[in-house]
Amino acid sequence: MSLPIPLTVRLSTTSTDMHIGAQVRDLTFGWTDPGGYASCRVSLDRPLSLQPAEIAYYGTLTVHDARNGTTVWEGRLEDPGRSAGRDGQVWDLAALGGKAHTQDRTLPLLYVDGGYSPWQRVDNATPGGQDGTSVDPGDAAGLRQALVLRFPQALAVSSGSRVVVRHSGAQAAGQKIARVSYTWDAGITSPNLTVQLVTRTDGNVGTGEVASTQTWTTAGGSASPTVVTNFPNNPSPTWRNTAEFWIQYAGGAGTVTADTWWASLYNVSLRTMLLTATGTEITTGYAAPTVLASEVVADLLGRVLTGFDGSTAIIATTSYGIDQLAYPDGVTPEKVLQDLLALEAGYTWRAWERTASGKFRFEWTPVPNTVRYEADVVDGYDSQGSADGLYNQVTVRGRDLSGRVLTLTRTATVPALDAAGLVRQGQVDLGDEVWSTAAAQRVGDAWLAARQYPPNAGRLRISGPVLDLTTHRYVMPWEIRPGLIRVRGILPRPDALNATSRDGVTVFRIVAAEYRASDAAATLDLDSPAPSVPQALADLARAVSNPRR
Repeated sequence: MSLPIPLTVRLSTTSTDMHIGAQVRDLTFGWTDPGGYASCRVSLDRPLSLQPAEIAYYGTLTVHDARNGTTVWEGRLEDPGRSAGRDGQVWDLAALGGKAHTQDRTLPLLYVDGGYSPWQRVDNATPGGQDGTSVDPGDAAGLRQALVLRFPQALAVSSGSRVVVRHSGAQAAGQKIARVSYTWDAGITSPNLTVQLVTRTDGNVGTGEVASTQTWTTAGGSASPTVVTNFPNNPSPTWRNTAEFWIQYAGGAGTVTADTWWASLYNVSLRTMLLTATGTEITTGYAAPTVLASEVVADLLGRVLTGFDGSTAIIATTSYGIDQLAYPDGVTPEKVLQDLLALEAGYTWRAWERTASGKFRFEWTPVPNTVRYEADVVDGYDSQGSADGLYNQVTVRGRDLSGRVLTLTRTATVPALDAAGLVRQGQVDLGDEVWSTAAAQRVGDAWLAARQYPPNAGRLRISGPVLDLTTHRYVMPWEIRPGLIRVRGILPRPDALNATSRDGVTVFRIVAAEYRASDAAATLDLDSPAPSVPQALADLARAVSNPRR
């Protein structure tokens, strides 16, 4: 049996490479946006008695357009199932696209950390010295949280007395420190007392240098030491992955006579060194205490997602500075990308076919904003639009820099709800990996903007050629890619078809597509993915694996 359409299937392993189009009983494949190629299922008519060399775990499955040889789907084989019955002996092959690579590894990652809890006491050379997160003693309003290091009243001190706290997050993640910035204040002015930032390798006493020194004054100050300028990035073991804050006394022996021997550190921000998409270290450009989503995407490709082709990757530059992005307990690249999209709602990512390097082609790009396809409802349309998706308030929950659970509420104007006098409130949980006030406001506003109007979202069936305004030709259903599609026949309104950008009425964003050979048709999800049991189970699994969220 062979496919009734001009598509062919190819299986490749380290030992063989074979086209199996003549044996294919049915073929289903699709993509999502964000994500790119998602899954593919192939049913083969062949005996079960032998294990074919071309069918192996993590082998490559490719679907080609037989008309021109282009790749329309590619991924790795993960489930070579088999069955036998009245229909004969059948191999049911299941493969996953390149997006599955974002789930391959779970590991700690740290990009920018402004939290105080990671700074832990590591030196007890001066028993009785104190450290902790509390209200900054120098803040007249008593609102500012800070890391406070103190020599308490009546403590005996001598030259070299100190209190030391260390941040080891970069070491735990296998990353290097690129920048540490902070603002400091002190309870007294004294030439014998200093605030120091010391950078080390693995916390070893034999390595390290004082990256900055500030002499105590009640006026306070700030510092922002960076790699290369204030501490080295030479080959191991002289590169730095731990940072320490010291308060140190350099005077004669005596006793602390007042409870003013404290130094507070706030606006603390620790950044790690980034990699390019090809894995090269970036040793300059750390002027800000924030990181861009596009920089994190490139780093993921160079550091973790090495199955994606960093040399050909398209990474559009973003502009919002992220001030908290740290995953000390471990995270998948998929979750990092999900968090980045929450902060940069106007972007998306996709993994496509393999390039000449044997790695998947990757792109981080703005969400489509112009119409690419023209279609109608002649082959079938099912609307899932519902007012149940409307919200005019959202609570964003997370943990602040000191570990306190905080919430922030954002509101929006929603005509349908306002006219009915209703308030519908949702919730978004940022945890402590991404939380900051600025991030919470941004995420909340984006969440509400996506729920301001009831879209005419649904599923559209395409069984024939459609006009592609980008390539200026008619394309077959299996050739449809992410973009906006204008659908005729939904609303008989005079201006309905004059829209040129997404309006949820006649112009939609295609967020997923699935092509089934037996139907010779593609089913497009418009504006939002169709509800499914696998998606619900995936959401539940994420909730169980992240109980704090």
